[in-house]
Amino acid sequence: MLAGVPRRGRPLAVTMSIRRMTLGAGYRYLMSSVARLDQVGPARGLTAYYAAEGTPPGRFLGAGLAGLNNGRGVASGSIVTEEALWRMLGMLQDPVTRDPLGRRPPSSDTVYVDKAGQVRKARRPVAGFDLTFSAPKSVSVAWALADDATRDRIYAAHHRALEAVIGYAERRVFATRVGKGGVIQDDVLGVVAAAFDHWDSRAHDPQLHTHVVVLNRVQAACDGLWRTVDSRALHRAAVGLSELYNGILADEITAELGWEWTPEQRRHSPEPKWEIAGIPPDLRDHFSQRSSVIEFAKDALAAQFTQSHGRPPVGREIIQLRQQATLATRDKKDVQPLSELMRVWRDRARAFVGGTPQEWLNGLNTARGSNKPDSCRTTPPRLLTADEIGDESLEATAASALARVSDKRATFNRANLLAQALRELHGIRFAAPADRITAAEKAATFATQQAVMLTPQDPEPVPAELRRQDGTSRLRPRDSELFSTREILDAETRLLAAADATDAPTAPPPDFAADGNAAGLSPEQTAAVAAVTTSGRRLDLIVGPAGTGKTRTMAAVRAVWETGYGGGSVVGLAPSAAAAQVLADAVGVPAENTAKWISEQARYPHRAKRLEQLSTRLSRAYPSPETRRVQAEYVSARAEFERWRLGPGTLVIVDEASMASTRDLDRITAAAHDAGAKVLLVGDWAQLSPVQAGGAFKLLADTHPEAPTLHDVRRFQHEWERDASLRLRAGDVTVAKTYLAHGRVKFGQREDLLDLLFDAWRTDTRAGLASLMLAADAETVTDLNTRAHAYRVACGEIGLTGVHLGDGTTAGVGDTVITRLNQRALVTGRGWVKNGDDWIVQAINEDGSIRLARPGGGAIALLPPEYATNHLELGYATTAHRAQGRTVDTAHAFLNAATMREPLYVMASRGRESNRLYIDTAVDLAAARDHGGEQGLTEPESVLRVVIAASGADASASEVRGAEHRGTWRPSPDRARACFPRDVRATRL
Repeated sequence: MLAGVPRRGRPLAVTMSIRRMTLGAGYRYLMSSVARLDQVGPARGLTAYYAAEGTPPGRFLGAGLAGLNNGRGVASGSIVTEEALWRMLGMLQDPVTRDPLGRRPPSSDTVYVDKAGQVRKARRPVAGFDLTFSAPKSVSVAWALADDATRDRIYAAHHRALEAVIGYAERRVFATRVGKGGVIQDDVLGVVAAAFDHWDSRAHDPQLHTHVVVLNRVQAACDGLWRTVDSRALHRAAVGLSELYNGILADEITAELGWEWTPEQRRHSPEPKWEIAGIPPDLRDHFSQRSSVIEFAKDALAAQFTQSHGRPPVGREIIQLRQQATLATRDKKDVQPLSELMRVWRDRARAFVGGTPQEWLNGLNTARGSNKPDSCRTTPPRLLTADEIGDESLEATAASALARVSDKRATFNRANLLAQALRELHGIRFAAPADRITAAEKAATFATQQAVMLTPQDPEPVPAELRRQDGTSRLRPRDSELFSTREILDAETRLLAAADATDAPTAPPPDFAADGNAAGLSPEQTAAVAAVTTSGRRLDLIVGPAGTGKTRTMAAVRAVWETGYGGGSVVGLAPSAAAAQVLADAVGVPAENTAKWISEQARYPHRAKRLEQLSTRLSRAYPSPETRRVQAEYVSARAEFERWRLGPGTLVIVDEASMASTRDLDRITAAAHDAGAKVLLVGDWAQLSPVQAGGAFKLLADTHPEAPTLHDVRRFQHEWERDASLRLRAGDVTVAKTYLAHGRVKFGQREDLLDLLFDAWRTDTRAGLASLMLAADAETVTDLNTRAHAYRVACGEIGLTGVHLGDGTTAGVGDTVITRLNQRALVTGRGWVKNGDDWIVQAINEDGSIRLARPGGGAIALLPPEYATNHLELGYATTAHRAQGRTVDTAHAFLNAATMREPLYVMASRGRESNRLYIDTAVDLAAARDHGGEQGLTEPESVLRVVIAASGADASASEVRGAEHRGTWRPSPDRARACFPRDVRATRL
């Protein structure tokens, strides 16, 4: 995947999500919660649904309604009946006339033969897109606890915000394809949508959200014919639309109620989330329950099973218990009246707010306290217009947005910049949606002007009839141009030059037979050691798939290099502190994480100057107490200077180099060159990319195919798995059949699979095997950790009480936990607390602090309450990112159609004895991908093939620029004219 988006990795939590809806699917879910009209009566607004068992009926929305009913239109806000929704989502018909909108969908019985010769059902057409607008948790809590008048105003603000976003998207995002092969992207006359309001989450917590179902039929602006939506354009803009909704909703609520907003740090993202000031986090967390009633019931049944059978349930027994729990907890009333939900929510909130929740909430209008005097009350922030924000300010916003986006991505598009500009502007309250949109659009334009465009300009002038109203070419999808920064491009250029340069120090040619450094090495490993130690390249690299013995090779490199330059001449670096510790232990070199090392190198001039100053003072000093103090300071400064000094002849080994950012690799290489040292990068471009802008390691590997590459996979016990892992790494989708044939795949629904995965892991660990539970996403990791903790509590291994952690889980004495923040001040033995360290909870003190011990005994750490609450997680399961570099006996990995190949490859290559895959086949493949492909498939092989085919690896800016220039196809204006339907050429051209 060369395009800058969509990008792999941990996504930000968004308040507007998108799911595709295939033909005939989804409409029953939307209608199932709608209250019967005979319950509602003549009242209007929210009041009508307090006593009714259900939510309001859907309402029509969108400018495209004007084209329905033979041009007579459908009124915006009118009720969507079940029959009308079925005509839209089940038949792709006009909901009034029943006339087909565009081409008729193919029969659902259609089959085809795929490339492997297998007969498959044809993919089901996409009938619509579910754009779900979810209010931030503080808004949902305020809405749930407010009095009737305030609740109505919040509800109305939510509606105005989402309607403004849909209106903006109709003008700037929604598009269709026209002409032969869809070569021309055309604007649309609007969308046909149905909006359904829901009140609560699946755990029955307050969650004000609206499903806006956009029909996959739009009228092209060029000819008025009904065509499909260009879904790529919609998904490209998804994050920006979410940020726009957040900003407009905040503006509307502030304008209505005078409430202020405050930024809060996310657990695993540098981007803040904005919440209503005064809604305490503990109250929001209380209304964000992760576990459902079914989970609690299943755990209780499992405990009863263990007690009666003398053993815990396993395999299918767990699934049967879940089914039993589902039946036992199913409420006859699937949808509760809003009045009942409100009563329960208010009762739950009393313990957090004291008194009446409505009275407490009213205090937000007066600086979160109605008892304050007038002089102390907060003046609501002034609402600004776009004209009040000057270009100089917006250019600064653009520079900040560009810096943040380019820090995360080597390449990006205008949609990425617009989304970040909207985040940058969130602290400003605007008078109207148009003001926020105008300011953000201008800032995004400034940002593109400050960036470097990688996509070439149109080779020929584009005639007016092939341009949009804003002057952009309709031969190119809106906002599809890719950009980078001069800083990134220059860094890549310097790295390529360093890899070409041969002026670095070399070690004497190794004599493996004589010095014994080849013990246990394969021929390709000895060749790699000889190549990098004698090449003289300023920047060298060793590429090695998982399990090929990169660590053993690095240890041999160290031994050979120290033969020539002495002990201490090799320095190790890794992207994380935990990985650096593993490198230090395995290779036998002092190691540090890259960020710390780079920051210390930046202080080198200051340290050198300080040493010179102290030396000068001592050269002029007489014996005295002050002189002795200066001497002690000099000794300390000299030791610190030598610790971080990079001397001539030093070899800097960067392990897991594919996870190091381009900027970091550039800084490390530059520092080494200045010191007369050499850099060796070791890693695998087919594994995970860095959190920051990356792609440099693969760029270097592609540019230097002669670089040493290890091919002999030595980790796996089974020969077939060695070959299969390499085929998986290369993206060979046919290897899916191999994993299935060897019984390594289980499939089904998510909750059942997680139970099976946990059961298998539990069996392995009880057998004394080192085993890992793995997932690509943090949510699944948390769910697996919760299962492990609950099981150990049920078995009596851990007490019922514990400390609540920031991810919503609980840790008790005896639990396995992982620290998630580097904290050098927390000393433990000879080391310190690192991000990624595993521990066992030994004690929980009354003040909330926690005493931890290493799993193997020895070092002890005492975590203060703040660290324990915010930076500690259960450690039974882990993400693919944290697992890279680890080797265990067995691995159990959860995946679905949204998983990318790189995390799958990491998860499927950790275990020596076995690596098992648990595939969620219930996830809609179409909803899981931002691009085309097979849809609605439920066979495990099909899901696995989709995952293997989907690469999310970072591509360097240089690689993307080359691909854009080689692969960009633009038809000539004459050919583009010929692509238009004849009637369109006559009227439009």
